Amino acid sequence: MKILVITNLYPPYVLGGYEILCGQVVEYLKNRGHEIHILTSDHQSNRREGTIERSLHLFQPFAQQAGYQRKDRIKTARYNKLVTSQCIEAVKPDVIFIWSLLRLTPSTAKVSEKSGIPVVYTFNDENISSFLDHRFGLLPKQFAHWLLDTFINPEITLKGLLFRNTTCISNVVKRNLIKKGVSIRNSQIIYQGIPLEQFPSKQDSERHTPVKILYAGQLHAYKGVHTLISALSILQKDKSLPPFSLTIVGKGPEEYTEQLKKAAQGHSLTVDFKGLVPHDQMACVYRDHDLFVFPSIWEEPFGLTHLEAMASGLPVISTANGGQGEFLVDENNALTFLPGNEEDLARQIKRLLSDPVLSGNIAKAGQETAIAQFSFDRYVDELETLLTKSRQETSR
Repeated sequence: MKILVITNLYPPYVLGGYEILCGQVVEYLKNRGHEIHILTSDHQSNRREGTIERSLHLFQPFAQQAGYQRKDRIKTARYNKLVTSQCIEAVKPDVIFIWSLLRLTPSTAKVSEKSGIPVVYTFNDENISSFLDHRFGLLPKQFAHWLLDTFINPEITLKGLLFRNTTCISNVVKRNLIKKGVSIRNSQIIYQGIPLEQFPSKQDSERHTPVKILYAGQLHAYKGVHTLISALSILQKDKSLPPFSLTIVGKGPEEYTEQLKKAAQGHSLTVDFKGLVPHDQMACVYRDHDLFVFPSIWEEPFGLTHLEAMASGLPVISTANGGQGEFLVDENNALTFLPGNEEDLARQIKRLLSDPVLSGNIAKAGQETAIAQFSFDRYVDELETLLTKSRQETSR
């Protein structure tokens, strides 16, 4: 098939797992013989790189916090509508595969659906709901927004989109999007996978001295890294435990990062802030650690880093209130704790620090889960089936 992938960011420009995943899927589809074209944002370059066209605009760069910015959204929507239409005409794809529209506006999706070419969406987070139209209200501001969205600027909302063929990365994402008002009741759940060959298991089962604990992810307050530092400050007072250190991989707002550094220094914790690490180097990072902790407070869409750590042979301790809770089984392939509860997290970390056998059993079960259920081939198989099915249904 000739597939046109539309997404807001594409490697090497990434925010997190969404863009990395998109790039991996594209490579797998190429290796299966599909012709893939990419339409993505320009990063002020407006250039073409082979089959990658970086010409879409964002209504606000990701380096800057975005507000509603109606005028910017309208301008961006009109520009992206034209660019998308021209790209579809030039590529003439068999199917259009839409990933994240965050800060692109939905105009690209509307052009795609009106083209008559089958369109498939994959929702790996809830950001599509940011384009829902404002609801009717009697207050002047509410009424004005509703009036503008309904009659003047519907191109910056989801109005008119059919979402015939969609997939969500977890039941949590699907449930929350439907609850917010996105019409995807028939959406198929396709759990993501990881390229297992890129995350070989640790060869040495012996733990480091001090024991090396790892967090990998964005540094925002809702990720709960402060909970982890608080939990470790509790454990530091327990002289029965082996010494430990913490490695933090990731980046976020400078203010929050500084808050974490001050907290670590205040408790005299050994913490190494690595910043961003290229994804192709993460396999080595996992294997160089003994324990992976993911303390996120909000409902995560899924759990890419969990699976990578599990495949690499690390025992995982995590919250389970998001999509990761759909594959984490407490006391089996992971230990779980209550979001934001440093005492509960400290209790679970202490169990693994003080019991190498339990740590090994959790790691073994986690690795078995990743290998048996979350290979990237299985993930791409299911996506490929959905893409093929959408094309066949349209051609009838």
